[in-house]
Amino acid sequence: MAQTIREQVAAFRYSLIAPVVSRQTPMTPGELGAFLREVSERAYTIPGSTHTQVSVRTLERFLAMYRQGGYDALMPKERRDKGQCKLTGAVVAQAAALEQIIFLLEESGLVERGTVAQSTLARHLRQAGLSRKALLKPAPSGKFRRFEAADVHVLWQADFKHALYLPDPQTPGRKKKAILFAILDDYSRLVVHGQFYFDEKMPRLEDSLKKAILHHGIPEQLYVDNGAVFSSHHLERICGRLGIHLSHSRPYRPEGRGKIERIFQFVDSSFLPEAYAAIEAGHIATLEDLNKAFHAWVEGYYHVRRHGTTGKTPKERTVQSERKPRRVSEAALTEVFFWQEERKVDKAGCVSLNGNVYEVDGELSGDKVQLRYDPFDLSSVQVWRDGKRFENARPIDLTRSQDVRVQEPETKDPRRSAGTSFFAALEERRRREAEAEPVRYSEMGGAAK
Repeated sequence: MAQTIREQVAAFRYSLIAPVVSRQTPMTPGELGAFLREVSERAYTIPGSTHTQVSVRTLERFLAMYRQGGYDALMPKERRDKGQCKLTGAVVAQAAALEQIIFLLEESGLVERGTVAQSTLARHLRQAGLSRKALLKPAPSGKFRRFEAADVHVLWQADFKHALYLPDPQTPGRKKKAILFAILDDYSRLVVHGQFYFDEKMPRLEDSLKKAILHHGIPEQLYVDNGAVFSSHHLERICGRLGIHLSHSRPYRPEGRGKIERIFQFVDSSFLPEAYAAIEAGHIATLEDLNKAFHAWVEGYYHVRRHGTTGKTPKERTVQSERKPRRVSEAALTEVFFWQEERKVDKAGCVSLNGNVYEVDGELSGDKVQLRYDPFDLSSVQVWRDGKRFENARPIDLTRSQDVRVQEPETKDPRRSAGTSFFAALEERRRREAEAEPVRYSEMGGAAK
């Protein structure tokens, strides 16, 4: 899913204006002016440019482009006369690394903006025998004010947690680590979605984020750390097209992410001991068993337990809010999450993808095209060239129904859970409370429109 320079530019432009366009409540003219001035005073590493700052006028242009044409309008126009860069890849990579170091030094306040040149920095690094990694030392910890989002589904925090071990579905007698991915609403402390997987790759994040959005609506902001999966261009594109402000905690300074860390600590102390006991008793043997138990714990215990800080249960705080998040249909959301790959069409008008062969429009022979598709369903593939959509690719040899990167290990001898007293009791409690309520909790998010 390599990202083109045009997509990198669009993602960068969106990151500048996201705090404005992702809000449900528009900024006042005064607030907007102050925000744009603040953004224009910062220094950036701008894709495809040697400039380090963006003017207020340019930011206003980006806002107008986005409001008129959405995320795709932020992409620069495709050039037909573009040539080849004369700089070698090694030179470009070294320059980018130096530029990033300068940016980090300026942002941390160690040097004044514009006072350190790349050549000067490179010389001092060589003389001191230091690598780029040596500069990225943790900043001293300080005191940070406690932050809370203004309302429900304004800000979501998300992260992976290495949790426990299950029987390996492919190797009898061995264990395999199960990893929890959780998305937490900052205001209510509601777990908008939590699920265990056998890895922490991008498809797992996509799966959980898509389920959370379909159930609860689109948040204004998604706050994550700087791990590779959270820094992917694909996630930037998803958030840009949904109007979500994607933000990351600063390296070595994870302030603001304490809530997701605390829920993980609670998982350690409350859920995992019971889960391990159920595994030992043979009641939990698969990911499906584990996720059913986790869902029972979240809905039947965590969501109805009074929170020490808010004084209310996550469920109560969510229900009492009158805020209505934006909604998106499942079909539209699936397109937003499409993967993208570039392929060259052969002389016969065919392209290959994941071992499958497809036929495309004859006029595209010899051209590079962009294929957009749902990795969970390779029977339908969109074909784009220079921002124009052509007729969908027609499968000729469909040997794979899914992209190999989204497939999880299958259980050779699946066993259904016999249930455990703790998790079975939680599920029964949740069921009784849901039946007693005039509005079921499972329907709180509303149906996708």
